[in-house]
Amino acid sequence: MSNKNAYEIRTEILEMARGLITDDFHNKYQAWEMTAPRDDEGRIMSTRHKPEFPSLESILETAEKMYKFVEQK
Repeated sequence: MSNKNAYEIRTEILEMARGLITDDFHNKYQAWEMTAPRDDEGRIMSTRHKPEFPSLESILETAEKMYKFVEQK
């Protein structure tokens, strides 16, 4: 097992945060898509309540929270 420097740890935490946030988005999108009202031809009639793809800011916020947890002693 090798010791990781702070840069490597932050990079891994950022990747984990991205994964968590995008997985959550995909789950919410799939649920929205399955329940969205459709017309007679199966097309979604409204994009109301459609989840938005996560922003970089939301990913960074999550990564910062995760990093603070790792820093705790």
